[in-house]
Amino acid sequence: MKYYDYDWGSIMRLVQPLPEYFQLARQLYQTGPAHDFSHIERVFRLALKIGAAENANLQILGLAALFHDLARDEEAASQGMICHAAASAERTRRILLSRGMNPAVVEAVCDCIATHRYRDEHKPETLEAKCLFDADKLDSLGAVGVARAYLWLGERGGTVYVPRQVWERTDFRSNRPEDDSLQREWFIKLQYLKDNLYTETARALAEKRHRTMEAFLEILAREVVGEE
Repeated sequence: MKYYDYDWGSIMRLVQPLPEYFQLARQLYQTGPAHDFSHIERVFRLALKIGAAENANLQILGLAALFHDLARDEEAASQGMICHAAASAERTRRILLSRGMNPAVVEAVCDCIATHRYRDEHKPETLEAKCLFDADKLDSLGAVGVARAYLWLGERGGTVYVPRQVWERTDFRSNRPEDDSLQREWFIKLQYLKDNLYTETARALAEKRHRTMEAFLEILAREVVGEE
């Protein structure tokens, strides 16, 4: 199945346990708007779309997508001291084992979750983990990526535009809210995402999203100085 032949209904019928866990996950997320359940739903759909095209195990992939950000609240409360990927994997392990899921499946799901973070030394190795990584990163690009970035900045008192001469003086290792901006995040991370995805399917999907975000930033830079 190619990514452009994607049939959502057929995939959901093939992976019967997922609707039950979809509803469970919806009840568990208590995160800010940039990582709320709408993000989970988009990543879930993208992950299954990519996984179907790449012949991944859709049950493992779907479950991982549903729970991959479950501990975002813990990371925020700890001011980044807790890694949400590792903590989400541990929470998910407890949930799935308590429901009698095959331990081997649980470990495969948790491996995907533990390795989905971009800024982490733990890289995805399985096909399913790579599909989840790619789906999550695609949701940081394009029009959705712009919208999510400003939700994130709004939560932290950020602003619409920060000139290069300001953000380039910040420590690029810093995650402090006062250092963050969409312009800085594009320079550090987002412009490289399309080339750091693992699957052919995701790289194809990323091309248009990359161009959309790049065009937005170029237009914004002209508008803020009154050129347009």
